[in-house]
Amino acid sequence: MSSNTIGSSPISGGKNGNQAVNPRPATRLESKKTGIAPINEDKEEIRDENTGRLYLEKRLYLCPAGQPVTPVSLTHCLHQISAMQGITKPIRNAIRATAFLLEELEDYTTAENVREIVNAQLSNLSEDMQLLTTDLKEKVDSHLEGKLTDLDKSMDRLNRVIGKLEKAGEVVTNTNLGNNTRQTGTAPGHRTYAETIAAPPPHANPRLAAKEGIRARQLMLEGVNDNLKFKEMDDTKLKENLNKIANDLGLEGRCIRTATKQRLGGLLIEMADDHAARWLKDETNARSFCSKIGTATTFRKRLYNLIAYNVPIIMEPENGNHIKEIHEVNQLEPETIKTARWVKPIARRSPTQKSAHLILSFTDVNAANRALANGLTICHRRTTVEKIRKEPVRCLKCQQWNHYAKECIADHDTCGNCAERHRTNQCPDHTRRKCASCSSADHASWSRECPTFKRKVDECNKRNPENSLPFIPSDEPWTWTTGVNEGRHQMHQERGPASRREINPTAYTHRMDPPLSWDREMESEDQNARSKETTWENTRAGSNQDDFYV
Repeated sequence: MSSNTIGSSPISGGKNGNQAVNPRPATRLESKKTGIAPINEDKEEIRDENTGRLYLEKRLYLCPAGQPVTPVSLTHCLHQISAMQGITKPIRNAIRATAFLLEELEDYTTAENVREIVNAQLSNLSEDMQLLTTDLKEKVDSHLEGKLTDLDKSMDRLNRVIGKLEKAGEVVTNTNLGNNTRQTGTAPGHRTYAETIAAPPPHANPRLAAKEGIRARQLMLEGVNDNLKFKEMDDTKLKENLNKIANDLGLEGRCIRTATKQRLGGLLIEMADDHAARWLKDETNARSFCSKIGTATTFRKRLYNLIAYNVPIIMEPENGNHIKEIHEVNQLEPETIKTARWVKPIARRSPTQKSAHLILSFTDVNAANRALANGLTICHRRTTVEKIRKEPVRCLKCQQWNHYAKECIADHDTCGNCAERHRTNQCPDHTRRKCASCSSADHASWSRECPTFKRKVDECNKRNPENSLPFIPSDEPWTWTTGVNEGRHQMHQERGPASRREINPTAYTHRMDPPLSWDREMESEDQNARSKETTWENTRAGSNQDDFYV
């Protein structure tokens, strides 16, 4: 006789034990041990679902009576039955197991119903969105087609009007060209600075042209802080009040784009367009505008800083007569040079030093460019002149970059010579060198040979394309060239022989006579003095001025 167990493959054995394996798996109904005994329905009290429901409700296993039967109510009923007295433990476990499985079936059935409902809703929503998108696309396409047709018609009309205006403009230009030349004395090919910015030379850097356009609309106010009302305002309030003043004086609209307070008390304003800038640069309008702010308020001219190399040290920058002689010898208009100062402090000069580098601040850009092209004669000596380029800012407190000492948050000073924790002017050993930026012992933090400084300069040059130009961009096209010789050649071609000014050394009216042996000593002086003398903290031309630039 065969012996079957749950979860195993039954094998039927005969007398020889070689009977084939039964290929059909065993089930619980076929198991003699666990199978269900035959039931005689005629002898049972419960024969259908109605008698079963009445039986359970009568004994309070199914409550409340008369309610629809659910898997949850049947689960509760089974738990009640399992708690009846006299039921053996296997039967109780079987009933409880059935109850838990029925509860799980309820959760599964609910989840399936929810899934079907959600899928049906999403399907309906997707169909509605598809219909809506199709309808919207058709309407947008139809609308755009109509607008494009109208635009084509408008462009045709505009082209016809432009053609007529060009013909009329050519007639007016040809008629007035001679009159304008006779009345203003301006050459027909000469353009103003604003016109040059609006249409820069073909070889000009576009980024530089854009920055010069902003510079042309900038003005610097001084003395604004004397008015306590304006002193306490932030930049936004200042701009609003300055716009109101300009509107009261007849300039319409929001003519001032920005108003920014500077480190040394000045106020840099940028006009919204060239028309507003020209209006405010008018002397009468500027005087009225300043009087509305305060009696001490004035407009400051932009300064152009140049460096003259190897100037004799007998030159006295603070002496007005010496400055006047520089104007006379170099045929400069009076007040062209606003200020002059030595690059390196006099106290740091060597005992045998005969010349030094001088920083000159020009008020006229054309005079500054002529000095860059031709050089200057100072104290009987022809000197090379270069413009001062923007360089990265180095803090003189912590020796790090991109901030000033007054803004430094470091809790201690760092020496610029040895990188120790003390001030540079209190360094006990001025011969010791260590760089705080690159930690090299070959040079000091202020050295211009520092790799970090050179990298910062390269980054600064990329941000400031004007550093690549030897001249200061102006209304003269040759000032936008990238080569000195090329710029000189263009300048002489445009201005003629008069631009080649001959300097007469005997034209000095206030003589600054050098020693008898001075000329010979100057000729033998080391030509590399400029690189040895110039250090970082002494070459910033704008260190004592507001940042009057973009």
